[in-house]
Amino acid sequence: MTQDVHTPQPAVPQQQPPPLQSRQPAKQIATLPPLQHLSDEVPPSPRTGEPLRPALVLIAMVAFLASAAATAVTYGHHWWLAVHPETYAGSARLVQWVEPEPGKWLALTLEGALAAVAALVAGATGAVGFQAWNGWRWSRWAGPVAVLLSGAVALLFAWPGLVAVGLSVVGAVLLFMPPVTEFFRRFEVHRGKRPPAYRRPQQVFYGRLPRYR
Repeated sequence: MTQDVHTPQPAVPQQQPPPLQSRQPAKQIATLPPLQHLSDEVPPSPRTGEPLRPALVLIAMVAFLASAAATAVTYGHHWWLAVHPETYAGSARLVQWVEPEPGKWLALTLEGALAAVAALVAGATGAVGFQAWNGWRWSRWAGPVAVLLSGAVALLFAWPGLVAVGLSVVGAVLLFMPPVTEFFRRFEVHRGKRPPAYRRPQQVFYGRLPRYR
């Protein structure tokens, strides 16, 4: 009786599958940029924390302030002519229309009215430019009002008042430009932000802090 003898064969090492990282191509995870880069908002001024003012706002403010100065010069020219009797009759259109006698109550009343008009127009025109610089949207609608007031100066005083009218027109037009409109919008958002509310601390230490005891 014969018995089959099987000779042992060497074990074949089993091949391990390649790691997962080598089987899959490397992929780069796409990340979104920070929120400040996603929005079109212009960063505020690092010095004041307010929205950056475009150059058109500066030019508009200078134009309105120059218009106020031109109104003051127009009134000063009238006043210089009015203090001399020989030139009082032609010192202003209003004086030419009414023809008051120099030194009488009517002439003094007209001088007070002209001074009040000049002060009102110069103050209102300068205020429009200043409030436009401060980012108030209503200043753009106050610009045409300043133009009309400057026109009243040119009408009541003399033709040099047209310089104030022209400067007011320049300032009023600039306030309706798209960069200035966007500036007003950013300033409204800036004013709408409220500082974080004060939170009362849970425990108040008096004297030396515990870590220094």
